[in-house]
Amino acid sequence: MYLKNFLFGTLLIIAVLSACKDEEPPVKEDLYPTVPLSTASSSAIKVFYSNVSFYELYVYRFDPETNKWTNRIRSHFPTVPSDDPSILGFSNPYVTNSGVSLFDMPRLYQIAVGTLNINTAKINVEKVLQFFPDFEGAKTGIVKVIPQDVVISKTAAAAALSGIPTFKIGISGSGTYDENTKIINLEVVFNETAIGGPAAVKRKYTMSVEAQTLN
Repeated sequence: MYLKNFLFGTLLIIAVLSACKDEEPPVKEDLYPTVPLSTASSSAIKVFYSNVSFYELYVYRFDPETNKWTNRIRSHFPTVPSDDPSILGFSNPYVTNSGVSLFDMPRLYQIAVGTLNINTAKINVEKVLQFFPDFEGAKTGIVKVIPQDVVISKTAAAAALSGIPTFKIGISGSGTYDENTKIINLEVVFNETAIGGPAAVKRKYTMSVEAQTLN
């Protein structure tokens, strides 16, 4: 009799535990998929863009030679193309025949340009970054650099040496963004073959709405 009661009690406990297990809420992985959405979102645009003249993001580049982050790279004016509100570009609509310091390219390619002056380099790229949330409604996610060739102008003197007034540098890459901290971290890949350089030079950047202390 004792053995029957013991077995019955054991079976009852197992049944109760199984029922409780079936009622457990889904684990975090079920609630929050690890694969970001495949459709770009305009949510992050509201964080990293402001419709104010000469509004700039704080942009820094990691310098492997000094093993430090650079000072703020000025003249990064975010813009949003009229045909796609989910994309962030960088261009200068405020000064005629000027441009921006996209990814510090005027400095990186100063020799090819012939100057550091952004008015000469005239870099204006309408579509640069797209944001893909970690899941529907997420404030974090993956940011992608739209692959393309960036056209960069030269000084008259530099152009005279080659007979060509412009050159192209390819860009691509990806990173992460956080709408809460208002920070974008990127690895940008540059194709410098047009000026005799490597096909894949990787550089790290961080962009933010507010100033960062990095070094």
